[in-house]
Amino acid sequence: MQNPKEPNILIVDDNLFNLKVTTSILKDEGYKIGLAQSGIDALKQLEIQIPDLILLDIMMPEMDGIETCRRIKAQSKWREIPIVFLTARTQTDDLVKAFKAGGIDYITKPFQHEELIARVKTHIELYHSKMKINEMIQTRDKLYSIIAHDIKAPFHNIKFTISALKDNYIKPDSREFREIIDHLDKSTNDTYDLLDNLLTWTRYQGGIIKLDHNETDLNILVLETVQVLKPVAENKSIIIDLNLLDNCYVHVDEATTKTVIRNLLSNAIKFSPEKGIIRVITRKQNGSYVISVIDQGIGMSEEVIQKIFVQNESYTSNGTNQEKGTGLGFQLIKDFIKLNNGSLKIDSRPKQGTAISVSYPNTLN
Repeated sequence: MQNPKEPNILIVDDNLFNLKVTTSILKDEGYKIGLAQSGIDALKQLEIQIPDLILLDIMMPEMDGIETCRRIKAQSKWREIPIVFLTARTQTDDLVKAFKAGGIDYITKPFQHEELIARVKTHIELYHSKMKINEMIQTRDKLYSIIAHDIKAPFHNIKFTISALKDNYIKPDSREFREIIDHLDKSTNDTYDLLDNLLTWTRYQGGIIKLDHNETDLNILVLETVQVLKPVAENKSIIIDLNLLDNCYVHVDEATTKTVIRNLLSNAIKFSPEKGIIRVITRKQNGSYVISVIDQGIGMSEEVIQKIFVQNESYTSNGTNQEKGTGLGFQLIKDFIKLNNGSLKIDSRPKQGTAISVSYPNTLN
């Protein structure tokens, strides 16, 4: 979705004079304008950029506006784009065809400047509101799915384990008792991590998180996170090896950046084998400071990496000890890196480990 402050409008008209006039009016209102002089050209433009609104002339050679509209609406990726027809023809039959093709409104030529501006503003606002509602519905559905499946499952395990301890006499020093306690501990940790990510994600989606960007030493955030997750790593006899460059000052929000580091390190532990080594490195590169988390774990295919980078696409799989995940971790990582003007890089191959690097601008430059 385009930034509501800079909406993008695609104007489609075979008449160059009409294009110039419409462009001049709307540019003065602060809109970004794309131009197409035919239906075919419009379809090509849409492959490059999806606008917030299309102003579409009905009478054009080769492919008229109504057929162009039909083709646009036939594509799921373009279906939600509002289309307003520009027409000198106001016969009922023509307008009915235009609306049946998928148009939401029409403006009669020659049009009044004020009418054009008012209708464009109204339909862009409605489009943004509709997209926001769709995002909220997706967030709600994702939340319900997590509650229904990912939260209930570990709580069921915890409940079952506690029942086993209550109903059966198991010696505290027995191997069976130790296994039950380990299972209970793992289920509890999985549930805590899930709830932590879930609460952070819902706060972010709801616009509750307020950013406080300050000059911060990246190493401090790394050390604090390692201290929290060290017991989790020790449960798998994993060594966390630190190689930190002095004075890695970046301008970030501490809370969201720590969430990124925590998820990176937590994932590395989750996907590492027992007695593995995880390296955490900070370094300077091309005017930025970079934190890299490198593990010897199960790795990822190129297909999985590409899926991670798709907007609103979540990916999850079980860890080496069958630790559960929801895919929220990577979604948070992507969103929070972007909020702090950072960039993400993933290098990985199946069964050869993973190196994930996050770059933040150097505030001392």
